[in-house]
Amino acid sequence: MSAESGAGKSTVLASLARELDPTAYLVVYSALSSLGPFSLLSSLVAKIGLRAHRFKGETAHELVAHLRGLPKRTVVIIDEAHLLPDASLEDLRLLTADALDKKSPFALVLAGQPLLRERMTEPAHYALAQRITVRVRLRALSESDVAIFLDKHLRACGAQRALFEPDAVTLLFQHSRGVPRIVQSLALGAMLAAASAGKKGVDADSVQQALLEQEAP
Repeated sequence: MSAESGAGKSTVLASLARELDPTAYLVVYSALSSLGPFSLLSSLVAKIGLRAHRFKGETAHELVAHLRGLPKRTVVIIDEAHLLPDASLEDLRLLTADALDKKSPFALVLAGQPLLRERMTEPAHYALAQRITVRVRLRALSESDVAIFLDKHLRACGAQRALFEPDAVTLLFQHSRGVPRIVQSLALGAMLAAASAGKKGVDADSVQQALLEQEAP
């Protein structure tokens, strides 16, 4: 899965993990993607409750044997995977293909920024790319999506009506490019600006004030 920073990638991963039946799946999540291959492997082993051995091969063997012996299906989620060193990506591939005529000991989910898609096209990672059966790209929100996004957040906080005027939503969309994290930040600033001015709703001037405050040194 690839998405621009702030597009909600980690939120989607958390939702995926919650949706999986804990009696049938073991979810192992890691965002320590800048680690070298042995450090990454040791981190995954520790999350499962095992201890790393002195040599990477022994650690990998025990990890795979442990996962194959579990009654649950293991899902390994690597967040910020665009930062993974080449050697770590190759080790993850090798772990999923540890034995002939056997399915992978775990399902691997790689999530990262758009650079991840580019790295998967590099010759060094062709074998791993061939094993990726589902590809998901999170896109930015449209202007109508931004309006729904704001409304759902406000109603979750107890608001009884829409607070953002149409022109304010348009301005938020234009300056955030539809990236949820930026929408949230600008919307909060605009709400504070509107409240300071004694307004009952958030207009385009409130958004402009929020933009000015964000740009101020």
